[in-house]
Amino acid sequence: MMRQPSTFSELYRWHSDAMAGKNPPMHDGEPQAGYYKRRLVKKGPWVPVRIFVEREIDPETGELASDEVLCIEVEGIRKDDAADQWTYLKPISRAEFNHLTDYRLRDNRMMDPYRPIDLSEQPTPPQGVF
Repeated sequence: MMRQPSTFSELYRWHSDAMAGKNPPMHDGEPQAGYYKRRLVKKGPWVPVRIFVEREIDPETGELASDEVLCIEVEGIRKDDAADQWTYLKPISRAEFNHLTDYRLRDNRMMDPYRPIDLSEQPTPPQGVF
């Protein structure tokens, strides 16, 4: 029996529904592929998070050579378990994910995700259009 890899639309269905405003249920311990943001501390800066699927596909047959595995990157750093982060995530578009990733490099206050930001002391500079 041939094991077919999941399609892009199957993998990102939850995220697409969330971005379309359908409010799909978010079950603890059941992370879904997509683009997200979260804060690592209260009043800290938003950090970009990406959940994706790694898989090995046989180039000759097109079938899965191993299981599909959900992986997570928080601030571009790979973490062990997407389920640990899942309930803290807020879905965002890929464009917003890319913008947040870029903006964090341009604003020094955003570089330390564990330091809260007090916007009353120093307003956020214009972020530009994404």
